[in-house]
Amino acid sequence: MKTRIISAVAGLVLLAAVLLLFETAVLDVAVAVLSVMAVYEMINAVGLSKNKALTAFCAAFAAFFSTEYYRATSSAEGFEEFFFGLALLIFVLADHKETKATDAAFAFMFTVLIPKAFSTILLFRSYGEPISYFLVMMSLAVAWLNDTCAYFSGYFFGKRKLCPEISPKKTVEGAIGGVFGDVIICALLAFVFTLITGYSVNWLSFVIFVPVGAIIAIFGDLCASIIKRQTGIKDYGNIMPGHGGIMDRFDSWIFVAPALYLWNLYFPFIG
Repeated sequence: MKTRIISAVAGLVLLAAVLLLFETAVLDVAVAVLSVMAVYEMINAVGLSKNKALTAFCAAFAAFFSTEYYRATSSAEGFEEFFFGLALLIFVLADHKETKATDAAFAFMFTVLIPKAFSTILLFRSYGEPISYFLVMMSLAVAWLNDTCAYFSGYFFGKRKLCPEISPKKTVEGAIGGVFGDVIICALLAFVFTLITGYSVNWLSFVIFVPVGAIIAIFGDLCASIIKRQTGIKDYGNIMPGHGGIMDRFDSWIFVAPALYLWNLYFPFIG
């Protein structure tokens, strides 16, 4: 537990340092690095990292796809993914004895979806201060507070298993407590934001999204857990002692952040 707390504090300090440089290229680099590391963890989990050429190819495209924000208005949008998929099939043809079509499918899914999810933080930045900070804070809070609240709710009240074959420690009571705790704490954070900035929060939009976002976070966590269960690994990495790898920490966030961005486009939280 001590190691877990120290890692969490160190991670939060690093996150704060990056956010202080939110409007600079440091954020772009951080997003690219996180994307590459997360994609590598997933490729490694399914046993593809032994193919060094394929791994390097996916890492390069992971960094490229993480800049989706800059290509959002490009007429060629979407074709990059098309040609990336074709290139993966070339790997299959060139080394069909070792690289299977299913390997290419896994590589495509991880390399496209994960960096695009991380690039959401760059889309948040386009709103400008302080709204951009609020959206980033909310995306992280919805994902991470749900996990924390669910842990303590399950510890004290958990009786019925939620998905015992996928994640044995998760309980129905923990999931419910995670959603309610998420809503309460996020509402407090939003209220503090209004006091500090003077901006008004669209509480109807907020109250609808946060519990839905908490459920999405649970779904994302379970998706990451089933891959670990099927591949027989405990954690995706060990870069954060006590927490695991990048995907162990951001597995639910990469589902929540894009959902929050899309929701905010049509039902803005602020104003």
